[in-house]
Amino acid sequence: MGITVNLRWLKYDSGTQSAYLDIINNGIRKKEFIDIKIKKGDTKKKEKKLKAEAIRTKRHNAIIDKKYELVSEDKLNVDFIQYYQVFLKNYKKAGIKKYRYAYEKFLLFLKEEGLIKKIIATPDNLLQPYSTVDLRLPFKELTKEVCQGYKDYLYGPKSGLTGETPYDYYKRFKALVNRAFEERFLLINVSSLVKLKKPEGNLEKQILTKNELQVLAATPIGNEEVKRAFLFACFTGLGEKEIRLLTWKEVVDDRLNTKRAKNGIKVSFKLSKTAINLLGKYGPKDQKVFRLPSNVAIAKNLKNWMKRAKIDKHITFYCGRHSFAVMHLREGTNLKTISKLMGHKSTVPTNKYLNYLDADKDKAIENLPDLAL
Repeated sequence: MGITVNLRWLKYDSGTQSAYLDIINNGIRKKEFIDIKIKKGDTKKKEKKLKAEAIRTKRHNAIIDKKYELVSEDKLNVDFIQYYQVFLKNYKKAGIKKYRYAYEKFLLFLKEEGLIKKIIATPDNLLQPYSTVDLRLPFKELTKEVCQGYKDYLYGPKSGLTGETPYDYYKRFKALVNRAFEERFLLINVSSLVKLKKPEGNLEKQILTKNELQVLAATPIGNEEVKRAFLFACFTGLGEKEIRLLTWKEVVDDRLNTKRAKNGIKVSFKLSKTAINLLGKYGPKDQKVFRLPSNVAIAKNLKNWMKRAKIDKHITFYCGRHSFAVMHLREGTNLKTISKLMGHKSTVPTNKYLNYLDADKDKAIENLPDLAL
């Protein structure tokens, strides 16, 4: 059956006319009132009728676009960057940080390619948790070449990313483009045309050894609170978000009782002597244990701290969590216990840390006694 959208006017006794659309779609009839009224003696009667007809035409086209899975010119001209920003504002699930970081890297890529000229840095607050730019990127200009270029940028040296991070960031970007395609902002799903291979199980994140942590403990830093929080992460396995949210009521009798921000799994264990010393003097129950600056400030502090300590590694706050896991592995803690300490749902993600023991295995072989043969 066909589609018809007719403009009709409902007349009241007062002489006022109210516009509505009489829609028949697949044999189903319905009315949709539009906010246009013409009162008796209205001097803008002609203008309002033209506007009502324009709305009728647009609604008719939208129904056809939906039925035949077409993409309207209006949607093709929507700014993808603004679409991404709206997504960041409204996304309430776990993993928002990676979506945001993927967005920031996408802006850097666009600037590198000359597609935008200026990036207005993020104020790092909840009202606007992203940077803005000076130019638009309409969906019709979001091509396979742009997606491929962004992926290559993430995996290249200019992004400064290592390990699984490039894969994680592009995976989030691809999910957003998929969403836009399903909402008919794109003629084709351009991100699906770019091949993305999941990295092998071995983890390649940078970690810190016990000796390096000892050096860092003795090395000054610009912000002592960042130092205290990062070292606490290295000895508890907590991520940055958990550290930020941690209150004194979650530390009872030198025991940590909290939960992972990512999956809500409870984590409970006795704190080591080092972790207890890093806590310092206990405060009121509802008071935050750590008062950390913005993510940007943390990154700068860590970078300068590593430089002062002469540790040539790209260390992020999350590396503290990785270091915690590997230290336990090297001390002989079994995978199931480490998995529970880390708040993992199973030992599958914990297995990724095993590749760090390869060098230890070689050293163990070298330490075997020599026999006189």
